[in-house]
Amino acid sequence: MPEIAMGALSQNGTVLLARRNSMRKANPDRWSLPGGHIEDGEDAETAMRRELMEEIGVTPQRWQFAGKLVSEGPPEASVTFHVYRIDQWHGYPRLVDDEHTELRWFNLAAIEGEAELAPPQLGEMLANLVSRETGRPA
Repeated sequence: MPEIAMGALSQNGTVLLARRNSMRKANPDRWSLPGGHIEDGEDAETAMRRELMEEIGVTPQRWQFAGKLVSEGPPEASVTFHVYRIDQWHGYPRLVDDEHTELRWFNLAAIEGEAELAPPQLGEMLANLVSRETGRPA
């Protein structure tokens, strides 16, 4: 089963999401967290740090494991997502390559109103992360 490591940069009650390029095979044009495949010999934390540098030009400095999601669908097509909440990083988030077409900070209302998340169950986890930071229930 493929495994993906993702980083949720959070600040001031918002989380950074990236819109996937329309040419992507999986989940084109959907909002997701920056991240990517865990390579052979890599653990999820190492992959998350590498992917955030490659995709948005930031180096995570402080993070914690937020949880694991398994994509919905047939078992042979399942993907495991390892999500990390990052509250300190070096660099300014920017589009580095063509995997994404836009970066945007989402607050709780925007996360709950955004139906185009990849994977879809990411919404509940992100809402919980943001609501914990702001002290408001999701």
